[in-house]
Amino acid sequence: MRLRTRKLNTKILLTAVITAVISVFISFFVFYLIFLSSGRYFKLTQLDFFAKNYFYGEIDTNKINDLIIRGYVSGLDDRYANYFSVEDTKKRNDGLQGKGEGIGVIVIKHPDSENIYVENVYQKGPAAAAGIKDGDQIIAVDGVLAANTGYTSAVDSMLKPVGETMTLTLLRDGKTSDVEVTITTFAAQTVFEKMLDNDYGYIKITAFNGETPLQFRNAVNRLVSSGVKALIFDLRSNGGGTVDSVCEMVDFLCPKGDIMTVKYSDGSTEVIGSSDENEIDLPMVVLTNKATASASELFTASIKDFGKGISIGDTTYGKGVMQSTYSFTDGSSVVFTVAEFFPHSMVSFNEKGIEPDIKHTLTPEQEKYRHITPTEKDPIVKVAIDYLNEDEQ
Repeated sequence: MRLRTRKLNTKILLTAVITAVISVFISFFVFYLIFLSSGRYFKLTQLDFFAKNYFYGEIDTNKINDLIIRGYVSGLDDRYANYFSVEDTKKRNDGLQGKGEGIGVIVIKHPDSENIYVENVYQKGPAAAAGIKDGDQIIAVDGVLAANTGYTSAVDSMLKPVGETMTLTLLRDGKTSDVEVTITTFAAQTVFEKMLDNDYGYIKITAFNGETPLQFRNAVNRLVSSGVKALIFDLRSNGGGTVDSVCEMVDFLCPKGDIMTVKYSDGSTEVIGSSDENEIDLPMVVLTNKATASASELFTASIKDFGKGISIGDTTYGKGVMQSTYSFTDGSSVVFTVAEFFPHSMVSFNEKGIEPDIKHTLTPEQEKYRHITPTEKDPIVKVAIDYLNEDEQ
């Protein structure tokens, strides 16, 4: 009897222990589900549970994490938000800092062919060292004609690793020649200057990055030293860039005052760019089009608001919101809108754009050939020159 009692007691004890364990597990699982169900991403947690326990295949965690982040960013409904992988983050940071890689040219598709038209050559890039000039056409890369592969494929074939050399066939003044160019790294040039007729200084700004302010000051100083009577800033198709760079450039041109004020989601405001009393005392004109955006619009508004000059061309894009970058521990990053910003006048141009003082829209034919038209013959530049000529009288 004692033996049977002990066995029975043991069975009862084991049953009680198992029951207790099951109860604890069920209670924990129920608590887990209830707790998570009150969170924002309960469905995602459920999906993760289903996949880990029942998916017939390998799960690439890194790939899934990237796609989850991209989905989250997309769900913000912020047209300026974006997720950048580790590699893309590095490329973006290099671009914002003004670091370039390639042969040092700005190119477009020639309007009448598949050839690569060289719009601008960086003064200190390998292309300039090889003798390539503004207005040249690259008709072949390593012997392969752009006419056969198409413009896009021809440009892609020029994207080689640093240190590699390629042979480019140039077309200039009806004659062809071959040059060898080696891919290197360099400071990207975003400011291009020229002395126009009537002693007007022309400065084309293609972007605002870490290298732009110094290039800009040097260009302005060279033109001022040459005795220019006015400055024309070409910001057409300039999509913007960093806040610090544009504020530094406006400060160099304009008198004392606030350049940029931001308004955050909680309603608070902050001045994040201001100018001192030093300024450039010359008439100024800014050329704009529908692709003049963000930092370019702040530059345009500043010239107008501080009474330094006018704008000519088309109404600008209308991007008056500021984004910030947030980095993940793996080196990837996310960008989204954090504030609306206002120029010196405190009049928002977001989603409205900036109306030009003198509106002049190019015809489709003029727009087609704008990039290959000499600066002095550019219709918008000619309007600016005419305005400055009249202002002198």
